[in-house]
Amino acid sequence: MWFTETPWPPIIGLCVVGVLLFLGWMSQRKTAFLAGVALCLALCGIVFVIEQKIVTERERVENRLLDFAVAFQQDSLRQGLVNLVVPGPEPAALSYISASADGTRRMAVEALNFVDLPEPVRISDVRTTMSNNDSRAVTQFRASATVKAGGYSDGVRYPTRWELTWQREKGDWKILRATRLQFNTGEALHDPFTNRE
Repeated sequence: MWFTETPWPPIIGLCVVGVLLFLGWMSQRKTAFLAGVALCLALCGIVFVIEQKIVTERERVENRLLDFAVAFQQDSLRQGLVNLVVPGPEPAALSYISASADGTRRMAVEALNFVDLPEPVRISDVRTTMSNNDSRAVTQFRASATVKAGGYSDGVRYPTRWELTWQREKGDWKILRATRLQFNTGEALHDPFTNRE
């Protein structure tokens, strides 16, 4: 396991040491100080490369969230009245939801049948907390998308805030519960599309 989620704290620390060594070289002109500066620069590159290769569980959850948003947006364009009359293949977004989370799956299907998202969903302000030895995670985030619903031809940009509870199942992260939050306060909303479990 890597000791940080981002490479910048150790890189900044190495840069500070490198600047101090360079200042030491300027005052004493010893080549050992320049060798230290070169070593710090090389270590910065090594830390960056290593951090890019190591993916923490928190980063895996956040990547699953982004993949889920893409799948949901694409599925929203395929669902609708056609699938109400003649059922098509299961939406790809459902593969991100646990098979045991019936209410969350129903909520996703109803939302897919009700709205179209003609543009990609913008995910921001992602905060993930891990628990149960990194086998459970809770992600709060903001999602903003252009939404077409109820036969309206013009889409409206609609910001929302969500909390997803994830569980690791067979080596993959699955959504257990989806809760829509009040956009400004973060309190749970009780609307027909959330809190079905």
